[in-house]
Amino acid sequence: MKMNIDQLQYIIEVSEQGTIAKAAERLHVSHSAISQAIASLESEMGLTIFNRSRSGSKITTEGKAVIKLSLEIMNKLKELKSIGQEATKLKGDLKIAASTIYFSTFLPELLYSFRREFPNVRLEINENDTHNIIEAIKNNLFDIGLVLGTDETLKIEDPRITLEVLMQSSVMVCVSKYSPLAYNKTVGPEELIRQPLVVRNEKFAERFWNKLFLDYGEGNVVFYSNNHDVIKNLIANNIAAGIYSEFWIRNDPLVLSGDIVPIPYVDTDTDYSKTYLLSVLPKTSHLPIIMKEFMQELKNKIK
Repeated sequence: MKMNIDQLQYIIEVSEQGTIAKAAERLHVSHSAISQAIASLESEMGLTIFNRSRSGSKITTEGKAVIKLSLEIMNKLKELKSIGQEATKLKGDLKIAASTIYFSTFLPELLYSFRREFPNVRLEINENDTHNIIEAIKNNLFDIGLVLGTDETLKIEDPRITLEVLMQSSVMVCVSKYSPLAYNKTVGPEELIRQPLVVRNEKFAERFWNKLFLDYGEGNVVFYSNNHDVIKNLIANNIAAGIYSEFWIRNDPLVLSGDIVPIPYVDTDTDYSKTYLLSVLPKTSHLPIIMKEFMQELKNKIK
């Protein structure tokens, strides 16, 4: 028989009551059940917890140490139960705005686990681009923003928000396996602008491409789209090249199959060779507990 919680509860009660009979009465179990449980625990541990006689049960020296640890264990179990009870009691609304990259990676699984742990918290989830999310957090339209940013994004200073880096990732040029660039170890800006390009319709991407075209010449943009699947299919069919954060496409089926080849983008003259997963929060000294719990779940998921 393996040690269990009932055994610990029995020896604690016997130590407090002085006899097995009184402990049995308090716990509403039989005298024999407690006696057998204590005997089994003593046998398993290889020591004597109580010296039993007609006058009662006297704790041994070893037994005092066992009782002390048992009390600590029971107190920790109470703390665990309390945490669980508080989690189910936690109520309120949580409004989250996130960039597409989060919906295409770990956010759905995170939302599922968070709702399971905090069933009484009502979640409102919105998808938007980086610029609009940051502006929305500034104006208190959402509680938490999750965005994809660059070094330029990190330079934003506003007394209303706090930016935190959750993860750093590289910028990848994505091409078809049939593209001449598919065999490159890296791709620079001059090579990139000579390709037919598919560009996302959002300010984050616009700044990248506008800076690129300004520095290296007008590129050949053949498609504008915000549809993730459309962009990937255009790339896989060798119609256009595009850019993605490495984190976004590392487990994509078209990348894993080799139909899309991601190549590190190298440009030492700009801040666009790296991307960041960022959280955007209202600047305050005390975040509500709902927001703290969500951010902790988020950071655990990213790890």
